[in-house]
Amino acid sequence: MGIAGGLSKNLAFWHSYPEGIVRDLTPDQLRWQPDTHDTTIIFALWHAYRAEDELVHGMVIGSPSVFTSQNWAGRLPVQATGTTPFGNGLTREQIAAIDLDLDQVLAYARAVGESEIAYVEAISDDEANAEVRLPFFTGVYEHVDVMSKLETIAFFAIGHTSEHLGEVQMLKGMMGLKGAPL
Repeated sequence: MGIAGGLSKNLAFWHSYPEGIVRDLTPDQLRWQPDTHDTTIIFALWHAYRAEDELVHGMVIGSPSVFTSQNWAGRLPVQATGTTPFGNGLTREQIAAIDLDLDQVLAYARAVGESEIAYVEAISDDEANAEVRLPFFTGVYEHVDVMSKLETIAFFAIGHTSEHLGEVQMLKGMMGLKGAPL
């Protein structure tokens, strides 16, 4: 196993973890928006994996997204996607209008993870260390305008995803529910 193969267990975890924190939520809880925050749980989940899919497959793997290659548009129909295919720039009202099937969102998260795991288990150390330029981060986040392929996968598939899963747990807490299953 090369250096990238060590990432597989983390990828598997972060793509199955949402099942444990949202499985028992009602449709109303999945779509609830607090007065002080625009997002909903279903939007945070969809956005996290949709963004990861587009960015990792497009910028790192160099292939079409799982969303495109596995025809997820019919299973995850979102009319307004904002300035990106994954919801950046949506208004509170547009976020509230996103009404997706939880089982489909969770299946999509697993499919994205499976694709990334297959990739990291097959790449060489040299490919894992190849540079990826992220010009949209220049001046926004320190030290992430250029990363290796492996760092870029970890940044989006673990860092960005866990940020939004934390948001899911925050929303659950605001509803008086327990966040993580621990």
